[in-house]
Amino acid sequence: MQWSRYNTLFRSDLGRFCYSSLSNTLLELDEIHYALLEACQRGHELSGARNNGFFGLLREKYMLVEAEEEDGLLLARHYRRQALAFETSTLRLTVCPTLRCNFRCSYCFQDSQQDGLFMNAKTQERLVEWIKEQATSPKIPGKAGIRALAVAWYGGEPLLAFETIRSLSERFLALDLSYEKAVLVTNGYLLDREKIARLNDLRIGIVQITLDGPPEMHDARRVLADGGPTFSRILGNVEALMESDYAGMCSIRVNVDKRNAEGFLALREELLVRFRGKNVSVSPARVDVMGGSTCDGGCRMDTEEWTDFGLELARRHGVLPAWGLHPLDQEPLCVAGSSRSFVLGPEGELYKCWDDAGRPGMVVGSIHAPDTITDAVLTAQYSTGVDPYSDPECRACVVLPICGGGCPHRRLLAKYRGQEGARRCSPYKTRLRDYLEAYIDTLRTREICATLLKAGATATGKTRTGYRVISPAAARKPENEERA
Repeated sequence: MQWSRYNTLFRSDLGRFCYSSLSNTLLELDEIHYALLEACQRGHELSGARNNGFFGLLREKYMLVEAEEEDGLLLARHYRRQALAFETSTLRLTVCPTLRCNFRCSYCFQDSQQDGLFMNAKTQERLVEWIKEQATSPKIPGKAGIRALAVAWYGGEPLLAFETIRSLSERFLALDLSYEKAVLVTNGYLLDREKIARLNDLRIGIVQITLDGPPEMHDARRVLADGGPTFSRILGNVEALMESDYAGMCSIRVNVDKRNAEGFLALREELLVRFRGKNVSVSPARVDVMGGSTCDGGCRMDTEEWTDFGLELARRHGVLPAWGLHPLDQEPLCVAGSSRSFVLGPEGELYKCWDDAGRPGMVVGSIHAPDTITDAVLTAQYSTGVDPYSDPECRACVVLPICGGGCPHRRLLAKYRGQEGARRCSPYKTRLRDYLEAYIDTLRTREICATLLKAGATATGKTRTGYRVISPAAARKPENEERA
């Protein structure tokens, strides 16, 4: 048996710990067991320990491995990832009924804001027929047709084309397919009571709306095409949504960069108080630009700054990321790498990534084309060309099992478009220990509170063995990070 290269053994003011990214397991250790693992790390055998529970746990969690076992486990992970990427039962569409937008946000990466094109009746008709074809003749040898349809409405500003959303939603619901609750990504300015009243019937289960901080900050950044303010109307529309009989969730995304980071907490507190008891979430999102663009004025946070911001929210203010501080049990798979996921433009053109919408050079196909895919090379680049398990640098990285290679769009720009600066690794690569310590600190606080309140032992309570697993029983998987 040998020490796994995916282990992180560390001491801190909080105690002694060992984490395996291969099994996503965090152990808390007493001094004796920590010393045993230090010896293992130096290449020593666990003398006389093969039949005890500690050795069995180390084997179960792949902290001790046989020669070449890790390569086999990575191969199995790679297989599962590919199986998910080429799973064909669900067609996932992000539909842009228009790329036009009524806002002129200072940091927007899209250059199609003033594109006046809206999806016409012919394209709408073809879209419905194309979806039917995917259910009956998928043109993939050995694969069955789709059984489910998942839709996100995006743009531009999709509510500029609300009648298209209404018409297509009704036709989608009439198809002989399982229809998942749709997502509407909107700036919220046009979400009036008339539209709100239709959301349940159109099976829109999540409405994502973006704010940029308190009114004075927001109105300096997210403005109308004529420069007018937007905060007051958006907030009024959110109130109308929450006062209605809408059965879904409102996800408020607060865009954050160096200019407005200090306003996030105040806005979050105000919104949570205002909508207490309502199905509303408020979370920060990093202002991001692609391909080295400077449209954000140089105020974008880099990975280290964004990590510091998130950890500060957790440590000092108790504001945790939606998925928590402990790494996820399952590595993410972006829809850009899935064979049955597309972003659909208003002319029926197809893209693989939300950030590609409106960019002619990133079109992979068209629903009007006989074979749908018109750029097989770009499609393959997204699907297999940026696969982290085929990248020697990623395979050598200790956090590959929990990072999944990062953003495929950024990887593609770096590898195939010469934009090396676009690539961005997971913060776990340099800050894994910081995340784990923040998680441990949060766990300790919960345990102390439980003890003080005499709530009894917790699932991760102290044991007498000198070691314990303190990873959460089931890490939460984050929702797709939408953009607006």
